[in-house]
Amino acid sequence: MKKQSSICGQRPGSVTSMDNQPSTNPGASGDTGFDALLRSAKVKVPLPGAFQAEVWRRIAVTQESTLRAQLSRMLESLLGMLARPLAASAVMLTMISAGLWFGTSREVPVRDAKLAYVQSVSPFAHQHGGEAR
Repeated sequence: MKKQSSICGQRPGSVTSMDNQPSTNPGASGDTGFDALLRSAKVKVPLPGAFQAEVWRRIAVTQESTLRAQLSRMLESLLGMLARPLAASAVMLTMISAGLWFGTSREVPVRDAKLAYVQSVSPFAHQHGGEAR
């Protein structure tokens, strides 16, 4: 709901809303000729020569600083290093050595199957509460 008012230092005939704020309606002020002149004015501001290159450089820097981009570069450099014969041989030798070491480091005591069965069913082989039966 709008009303015409001349309060608060406004021009007589200007349109305000109920909270006494000036209206943003361009035709409300009555200066349609001036509004049309402002809209028709086209100002061409010359940009610096390297403006577009600078914008693209900033975009590239922002994209390079993401975690995903950094991880991608690290993976690419690692795979590039493994493509060299010396590095690939060293990694292969390391992996074989680690596999052999982990495979033989824990020796599981070999139990005779017959003995294991007898111990599992014998009431005398089990200890209950620390005492043998």
